[in-house]
Amino acid sequence: MSKINNDRLGNLTRDNINFPEHLTPEVVHTALYIHNADSKEEVIKRSEYMVKQIGNKAMTFVMALLVLPYLIEKTQDTTDYKDFLASKKKTIN
Repeated sequence: MSKINNDRLGNLTRDNINFPEHLTPEVVHTALYIHNADSKEEVIKRSEYMVKQIGNKAMTFVMALLVLPYLIEKTQDTTDYKDFLASKKKTIN
């Protein structure tokens, strides 16, 4: 089985852009591949397959991207965040 070419993002490649390590096309494409799975079982299968393809370090970045919306939601529920928004609203008005 040949390695999937995940080094492209549209017409851009690693040669065109100096991508940060955590946002390479390989990481972004893998996150999308896992995110678009139809079931939890498929997520697990895709995750196990892709860690073999891209390695542990890149997969750590993928998992961070996948949990980011959850972390943002949890952060927005905190008192500190709500207080911050309230203080910003006061200074703008």
